[in-house]
Amino acid sequence: MVEADPVPITIPVQLPSSDEAVALAQYVKRIGYEDVNKFASPCITYGGRTEADVMWSAVCVLQRQLADAGFAPR
Repeated sequence: MVEADPVPITIPVQLPSSDEAVALAQYVKRIGYEDVNKFASPCITYGGRTEADVMWSAVCVLQRQLADAGFAPR
């Protein structure tokens, strides 16, 4: 059975200034798959995907959204 496409969710975030947005963009630029794998549970899955894979996907989405908002890491 093929799962239906999930409905995207929007999480509004208000940061106090562009400094926080720049710093967050730098932080997520430096996170690697190995980092999320270290913190992910090896026993938890989401829709057949490992927790680390889902975490990494979310980090990549955050990187793209920050870049789209003008906060691309240097």
